Amino acid sequence: MKTYVSVAKGPVFDTFFTEENIALLESLGEVVWYEGGASKPSAEEVAAQIGDCDVCLTLWGSPRLDERILKNAKKLKLLTHLAGTVVLFVSDELWERGIRVISGNDYFAESVAEGTLAYMLSALRNIPAYSRRLKEDRVWKTPADFTKGMAGKTIGLVSYGAIAKYLVRLLSVFRVKIKVYDIVPLPAEDVARYGLEQASLEEIFSTCDIISIHTPLFDATHHLINGNLLSMIKKDALLINTARGPIIDQAALERELATGRFSAVLDVYEEEPVTKAKTTLFDLPNVMMLPHQGGPTTDLRAYIARELILESAAFLHEGKELPHEITKERAGFMSAH
Repeated sequence: MKTYVSVAKGPVFDTFFTEENIALLESLGEVVWYEGGASKPSAEEVAAQIGDCDVCLTLWGSPRLDERILKNAKKLKLLTHLAGTVVLFVSDELWERGIRVISGNDYFAESVAEGTLAYMLSALRNIPAYSRRLKEDRVWKTPADFTKGMAGKTIGLVSYGAIAKYLVRLLSVFRVKIKVYDIVPLPAEDVARYGLEQASLEEIFSTCDIISIHTPLFDATHHLINGNLLSMIKKDALLINTARGPIIDQAALERELATGRFSAVLDVYEEEPVTKAKTTLFDLPNVMMLPHQGGPTTDLRAYIARELILESAAFLHEGKELPHEITKERAGFMSAH
């Protein structure tokens, strides 16, 4: 296996390519490392360096494998993307050549589901506020304090992709009712196993105690969650967005949150990084804000890289299947960013 690593050196590189992973990769065959240091590799640089490699490893900042690169990569058989969505890294030319694609998308999805559950529990129990009050104000609990739990809640999931499927499995231990909006019928086995109920967006926003957004961002889903839906959210409900900011009309969300009727945990925003000059969210006490770090956790990166390197080698050396393959069809349902 001859591998080209189309990744710039730096702090992010180091979280994936630990000493152990570098040694592993080099033990499996010849490795050609991107030679541009910390600057992001350009298509022209990759085209000049990729040569007769069998595998191309990519990460955030790597160029798309289009005709500019592929015309010089005659032996390329596999694109191994160490992050999640592959939309920015694949091309029509790649699919036409029959080059296979794998990514860390399933690992990412599981970690985001874990983060979403953490956000739910933190918000219900108001953990950040009580911790801050005790540490900064030295105030102990009072009879007026009020917290909530998961048991008995009705949870609405907007879209049933990889993240939502992992989340449903995590939620199954909490004795909750789960409603799901998706444009296609839910898998019969999941409906039977978890008691899922397929519902409209209107039903989810008007009846659920917790609403969690998991929709990929396309032109068709931009502002899918509009002011009308947001106005339906019931009193004391919780809205969580770990998907993409522009799926929600943020201006409308700010207006509805300002009423104090419900609360939100926001990990993503219409413009990132989010700044106080462009939003009222920082001033709203019923909003927990995170800087787009719902997942995957940083410590998972080295594991993902190791597993995908091993999967690549098993495919090329032994002809084994690709458990984390991303087909052209599946890529069509992924967000671009």
